Amino acid sequence: MAKKILWSIATAVRNPERLVNFLKVLKKMEGETWNNEGQCKYQALLIQERLYGFGNSQFYNASGQCNALTSEQVQLIESMEPITYEQAKEIFETKKYNDPPHRGRESINPLKKLGFTAIRDNKVKITNLGGLFISPDANINHIFFKSLLKLQFPNPTSAHFSRNKGFNVRPFIAVMHLMKKTDGLSQEEFSLFVPTLTNFRNIDTYSDYIFKRRKLKTSKIKNDFDIKFIKSFYETNTLTKTQWKNLFEYGDNTMRYFRLTKYFRVETHTLGQWRIKLEPSRIKEIEQLLSLCDGSAETFGGVDDYIEYLSDIRKPKLPWEVDSNKSKDIIVSLLEIVSKDFESLNTTLQAEVKEEYNYFVRIELDKLNLKEIEKLINDLRSFRLKIIQIGRNTFLRRNLDELKKIINLFKDRRQMHKIEPVEFEYMISQCLKILNDEIEIKPNCILDDDGNPIGFAPGNKPDIEGYYNSFNGIFEVTLDTSRAQVYRESIPIMRHLKNFENDNSGKPAFCIFIAPKVHDDTINYLWISVKHGFEGRKQKIVAFDLNNFVRILEFFIEVIEQAKPFNHQNIEALFNSIVSSGEREGSSVDWFRNISSNIAEWETSLI
Repeated sequence: MAKKILWSIATAVRNPERLVNFLKVLKKMEGETWNNEGQCKYQALLIQERLYGFGNSQFYNASGQCNALTSEQVQLIESMEPITYEQAKEIFETKKYNDPPHRGRESINPLKKLGFTAIRDNKVKITNLGGLFISPDANINHIFFKSLLKLQFPNPTSAHFSRNKGFNVRPFIAVMHLMKKTDGLSQEEFSLFVPTLTNFRNIDTYSDYIFKRRKLKTSKIKNDFDIKFIKSFYETNTLTKTQWKNLFEYGDNTMRYFRLTKYFRVETHTLGQWRIKLEPSRIKEIEQLLSLCDGSAETFGGVDDYIEYLSDIRKPKLPWEVDSNKSKDIIVSLLEIVSKDFESLNTTLQAEVKEEYNYFVRIELDKLNLKEIEKLINDLRSFRLKIIQIGRNTFLRRNLDELKKIINLFKDRRQMHKIEPVEFEYMISQCLKILNDEIEIKPNCILDDDGNPIGFAPGNKPDIEGYYNSFNGIFEVTLDTSRAQVYRESIPIMRHLKNFENDNSGKPAFCIFIAPKVHDDTINYLWISVKHGFEGRKQKIVAFDLNNFVRILEFFIEVIEQAKPFNHQNIEALFNSIVSSGEREGSSVDWFRNISSNIAEWETSLI
């Protein structure tokens, strides 16, 4: 038998949400030949769209040779100027990769594994599932769930994860079995025992290993245990840094894909470590899935059969989709969870949702057909999320202690490096809710069943929407401080604000941009929109680096602790002063430099 290897979903694409844009680029090549030339073309197209492939200005190939981009190429990449295909191709060729087509094959690999694309008769084909994935109203979570549920090794499209290398696993189901036996996994446990779970028959053995490891009392003994286990897996007496590193990279990557299905819950701890467990609110669905499948790979007649199965969103038929009794069991379980969440609210908050709650409690399940039951399950999940958010909003209102915790985290550079971008977005929305003067603060990130952020807002929506009595606003947030901030944020900000103004006429509309550091070129583009307009209309845009945003939050705490009044109109006054300054100033540099003075004058006026 050949030496064992780890299984993986996508080593080249860490964030699963990036796959949407990868697939949109690939669609431009639909019907084209997938040969060496086509594979290089795909990678060049990704560079052209600034999605992947250009990396740092210097690249060291396997021979240790440094292949640096020219200063003109670096300048082009870092500019707002469109990159032509010819220029992108030159950038790709300048890198002098040892195997250039391999880059394209790596980039398409996750799209093939998940059934979004297929190579048929050596031509690029976007499957029906792929078309659904890039559609504007795609249910990303459900699509990933159905794809990962069917992903298996071995399969007829890949010779890499073959039976002679020990593969016989449907990872998504096998990991569910493992986690049900072990009541969840720590980050270390997940990274050690999930990428190495190449055969479903090892589930019980791995479960025993995990319980044995948990009983070990010191870090050194655990480390020795881990090394022995990994050496045994790789069938080697010595471990390379790459073999060890891959475990944790693959584990982290797999967690991100699994979490997006909403069937797994990830909890992050203060030291940056995470723990993953099965989603409690979906435990009935999980039990039904596990009762039908042991995690072994299925047998297919050939490549066409497997691709047809993998790319059909209707397959497999889930137990609760064909058996009304099983779907009713899910509703009963959900109602119990919803009832507990409802009872956790105080009587005032219960009154806000009591009518809706009573509607769900009084539904007669026996009178519903399967489609109506399916809709009811989705409605119940949405209602539960509403209850959770009502409770959290109440907890956050004028909660100065919670705000101080967030501020301390924002000031801690080491902790900030551990924060995921979507978590940063969500924390900004929490800060806005603490101010307690909104009609609604609406973060557009994808939330799990417990209301925690797991995915970015769709590309056509702002990160956060804020609705107040006297004005409306969108809040765009990024952790990116590089030159890439310019083309990733500036034009989308202007576009989102314009669309938001059109959809919410009648009140002034602002866009507040927040980043740890706002790039000079981003400032310039935003200032031009304030001073001269975007597509014929001046825009009300305010840019805060994290220091200035924290300063505003700390001033809010000072005002409240002194029992002085503070409301959204005070915030609007600050926004207006910064926009007016932008209209007066002759340069973006002066405008942004003066924001600190604007804040100081605003503070003085309130105190």
